Parts: sequence; C-alpha cells; structure tokens
Amino acid sequence: MIDDTRVLSKQVSLGLFALNVIIITIITVQLILGIAVPDHYVYILGFTYASTLIITPALLFAASRSQRFTLPAVAWVNLSCAVVFIFFAQPYSPFTTAWAILILITATYYSWTGFALSSLTLIIASALYILVFPRYLLGGIVNYALIAVLIVILTIFLSYLCVKIMARNENKTRELIRARKSESLQMNRLNTLINSISDAVLTLNRYGRITSQNAAAQAFFDTNQSLIGSDITTLLAPRDANGIDVNMHELLASVRSTMLRDDLSVGDGDDLRHLSVQMSRIKSTFDDGEEYGVVVIIRDITKQKSLEEEKDEFISVTSHELRTPVAIAEGSLSNLLVMYERDASKDVLLNASRTAYDQIIYLANIINDLSTLSRAERGVGDTVEEIDVRDLMHRLYDRYEPEATKKSLRLDLDVDTDLPHVETSRLYLEEIMQNFITNAIKYTKEGSVTIRAKVLPNGRIDCSVTDTGIGMSKHDLAHIFEKFYRSEDYRTRETSGTGLGLYVVRKLADKLETKIDVDSRLNHGSTFSFVLPLKSRLLSKSNAPAEKPKAAASAPESSPVVQ
Repeated sequence: MIDDTRVLSKQVSLGLFALNVIIITIITVQLILGIAVPDHYVYILGFTYASTLIITPALLFAASRSQRFTLPAVAWVNLSCAVVFIFFAQPYSPFTTAWAILILITATYYSWTGFALSSLTLIIASALYILVFPRYLLGGIVNYALIAVLIVILTIFLSYLCVKIMARNENKTRELIRARKSESLQMNRLNTLINSISDAVLTLNRYGRITSQNAAAQAFFDTNQSLIGSDITTLLAPRDANGIDVNMHELLASVRSTMLRDDLSVGDGDDLRHLSVQMSRIKSTFDDGEEYGVVVIIRDITKQKSLEEEKDEFISVTSHELRTPVAIAEGSLSNLLVMYERDASKDVLLNASRTAYDQIIYLANIINDLSTLSRAERGVGDTVEEIDVRDLMHRLYDRYEPEATKKSLRLDLDVDTDLPHVETSRLYLEEIMQNFITNAIKYTKEGSVTIRAKVLPNGRIDCSVTDTGIGMSKHDLAHIFEKFYRSEDYRTRETSGTGLGLYVVRKLADKLETKIDVDSRLNHGSTFSFVLPLKSRLLSKSNAPAEKPKAAASAPESSPVVQ
C-alpha cells in the first residue's frame, strides 16, 4: 500500500467523484420514478445533494493538493455513502457492489486499517437499514437479513481479494524500488571508486567502442567531451619499443584473460608519453563462453621511465667516474710497495703516496656528494625547523674565513640586520651555501668572496655568494648543473673536483622550492644566488632536529662544487 501521507491522485479523486455521481443518479431516478420520500427525508435529501455536489468535490480537490485533506476526504465519502445507503438504497442493490470501489480506495491509502473501517461502515449501514426499515424488507426480516449478509460478505470478500493482490503487488513494487535504490547506491559507489582512480579506465565492447569511462580518462585524452561511443583506435594509436605501430583492435582481440603491455608509447619529441596498458576480458556471469568486451586501464609511466633511464645512466656514469681514481690509487699503491722493496728514495715514495692519497680524497668527495644526494632523495633532511638566517650566515662566515685568509682572499659578509626567520630544512640550506662558498674560494686566486642575504620587497630572502674568480664561459653555464660535468678550462682542471656538486645543489634547491641563478663572466668572477621562501610547503614539519651538514674541516677536504 502507498503511504497515507500522500495526497489523493487525480485518478482516485475522479473515481470517488464518479461514485458520488452514481449516488446522486440513484436518488434522482428514485425521485423521477415517483418513489415516495417522507417529509423528514427532505433534510437528508438536502444533505445528500449538498455533500455530492459541493462538499465532496471540494474535499477531493483539496486532498489532491494537500495531504492534510486526504483523511477527511476519504472519511467524508464513506460517511456520505453510508447515509445514502441507509435512506436511499438497500443491501442487495447495485449500490452495495459499488461500495467495493470505496473499500479498495480506502485500503489503498490506509492499508488494512482502511479496509477494515470501510468494510465495517458497510456492515453497520446494512444493519441500520434492516433495523430502521423492517416494514420495507421483502420476504420477511430473516430472509432479507440472510440475503443482505450474503451480499455484504461477498462484496467484502471480493474487496479482500483485490486488496490482497494490491498489497502483494505493492510489496513487490517496494522490493523492486529497494533493489533499484540498492543498485543505484552500488553503482554510485562503484563510479566513485572508479573515478577516484588516477589511471584512465575504459570498458570496450567487442567492437572496440567505449561503453564507459572514468574522470581520469577524459584528462588522459585531454578532452571534456564524453568518450562513450568512440572507437578506441581514433583515440589511441600507440607504438611499441621498436617504433612499430600497434593496432588496438588486434591487440584487444588477442586478450584471453589479462594482458599487460608497458612498452607502448604515444606522441613525439617533448610530447612523448610512455604507457602501461592493462587489458582484461569481460565475460558473462552466467555464461563464461560469452564475451562482453574488455576493461582497459591506461597509466602514464613517462616519469617512471625517465627515472629508470636516469638511474641507469647515473649508475653507468658513476661507475665510469669511480673506475679511474680507483685504478690510479691502486696503481700508485702497487708502485709504492714495489719501490719500497727496492729501497727507492723518500721523494719517489712521497710522490707515489701523495698521488694515491689525492685519488682517495677524490673518491671520498664523490662518496660525500652521493651521500648528500641520497639523503635528499630519501627525504632524510626534509625536516622543517625555524632558522635564523642572519645567525646562519655569520656561522658560515666564521667557518670559512680561515680558509679564505689562508689563500690571501678577503671574505666579506653583507647581511641585512632585519632578516626574518624562515621555516625550511637547515641541512639543505647549509649544504647549498657551503658548496657556493667552497667553490668561490677554490676558484678565486685573488680578490674577495662575498656572502650576501638581503630582504626582498615581497618578504623573501635573496641569498648569494659572489667571487672575483676565473668565471665561466657561456658553454660552461649551459652544462654546470649536469652530473659529473667539469669545465675544460685548464684552471678548473688544476683543482680537484667531482663534478657532482652543482648537480646536488640543483636537487636540494628543488626541495627548498627555489631555483639557482648564475651570473658569470669569464675572468670576471661569478655570482650564485637563490630566493629563499619564508615557509616551505613541500617539506614535512617536525620537531625533530635535522641532520647537520658536515663542516669543511671535518674531512681532509670539503666537498667541492666544480664549475
């Protein structure tokens, strides 16, 4: 049954109004046929006409607009029909059968309670008719009562069957509605889950046309239009590792259960994208032999491929760079043993020892730079802490001033007095400044090195190190941040350097959300600078102290940055 809070439908209102028309028709026919109406019936006749023509239509109209009038309208129709039944009809008249319509409508809105009350109204009306008008009963009161009981019971029984059928259908309808709601809920959850996947997910029918998609699929294909109905070959035309075109229809036809291809790519040049495509056959739940299409998951693995290639290249270059100093150190030590056994002079032994020592220091510097790079990649120094930049610059000045003095250089400090504190990684910031300062001292034969920290109008801090050293050519400026790059300038080759320093600095600068700027002129010096944000957004905030960078004096030679 439907909820009793609903308003009467237009169809039900018309049905009840039709029932009232039947009532007024019965009364009118009786009047036309000249059936006597006692004087005291005039009031009841007036009530009946007023109810049928005015009150009932008004209540039905109101009940079709507002649920507040539903109960009064249904109750009034039952009451007015009972009055007509008693005074203008009889139990085995056609009106009794018409009462079944009233029972059904009442039960529709008020379930079995409405069925019982409407049926009880019919029984009471029949009983009152027999009791009030015994002189009009044909065949005697007993015979008439038996016939009336049979007709009333038959009417109620038929109504009961109809209501039972309606209730069963209503239950099935409710179950169907619940099932549809559950299905809709599950579909919404499934769609939410699929749309939360960052990879492009498509389902294709057996003809290769898209039947469903997730939000990431539109982003992958760079469109805001629906992909449903499109042929996959018009959207995706990949190539394999050998550059041979791959036909998606043939590829999908070859899928038996699940297939993964991570050797595909699309685009060219800067737009080249490497793809990982996973395809799974969709089959019917009831008939595993019937194929319904393919689920395709497309993942952009360009960054992953680039990292793998960069890693392989890095390992290859590092191995090559380590091989030379290891070979030189091993040869020098071997010669040292041989010359020692032959009682060579101290100068010869000293030269062999110094050569081996220099190569070992070079290896130590490479290892230090690789260790710094590894810490940055693993996020060891990602801890954010509040740093007094002015105090940091003064400590760096105190640390490197003796080294500059030893080379007869002037180390200057130009720092604003009102430098704000910053929230960033102390380890990364010190590593960058250390590399700049050691490079400046190393490649400056005369003149000065200046450490600066200035507040910009936007509140950020401009940190820089300026020297009057050998400077760099335009060619060198284009390559200084590449790993293991060293200038061909003979003055650079005179100093030991790993070629990893500025590569590490660039990685650390990315961590600090800044960019290294270089201003250099050959034979006129260089300036390395970066703008330091006041608060890091990429690094994790923690109260744990960050790992301190090693001071230059803690090793035989500080980790240099080679220009």
